[in-house]
Amino acid sequence: MILASRKSSSARANPSRKPTEPDTEEKRVRILDAAQRLFLQYGVKRTSIDDVASETGIAKGTVYLYFESKNDLFAALAQRICAENFVAARDVIAAEKPLNERVVDFLDCYIGKVNRLVAHSPHLSELAASKDAIAAGIYDDYNRRMRSMLTGLLNEAGIARPGVTDMFLAAAIGSLKTGSLAEKSYRARLVAIIDTLIVGLTQSEAR
Repeated sequence: MILASRKSSSARANPSRKPTEPDTEEKRVRILDAAQRLFLQYGVKRTSIDDVASETGIAKGTVYLYFESKNDLFAALAQRICAENFVAARDVIAAEKPLNERVVDFLDCYIGKVNRLVAHSPHLSELAASKDAIAAGIYDDYNRRMRSMLTGLLNEAGIARPGVTDMFLAAAIGSLKTGSLAEKSYRARLVAIIDTLIVGLTQSEAR
């Protein structure tokens, strides 16, 4: 499931309702954590709210206080993943590191991390279909913001031009298909190709 490849929007997810008891956030996190484990292990179709309640150890009715439906739960989980990755990517961009290291860190955060999350799930096709059907709007907005962040970094380095952002994203996506998705292996491939791209673009700008 490659997030950066999703460009069209077909569905907008409604935000989940929030109950008012003091432990709202703690329970919400537990529910989302349980749903993520179950969706990855069994797929979205085979996972029910009953399953999530059992996995979480709380009453089914309590789950419904937080999420109106399984689709609402899936959308909230997608929103959490996107929000966490966006914050991590923003920190990477702001780090005091050389350009090539920041680009590699950013692309690993954006492309590598989420693919490692789902890599061992036997339900990749179903998860991708659910993403498109339930949370397309969330991912469209996320991808737009992440692309903008990468473009800003490349512009700061003086190598932004039409098509360059897509070039770096294509390199990151292509690197998924040329070896292990393990972080060390993926990043090593990414370093090699990003270093080559940056050197080529920098030399081109200097001419």
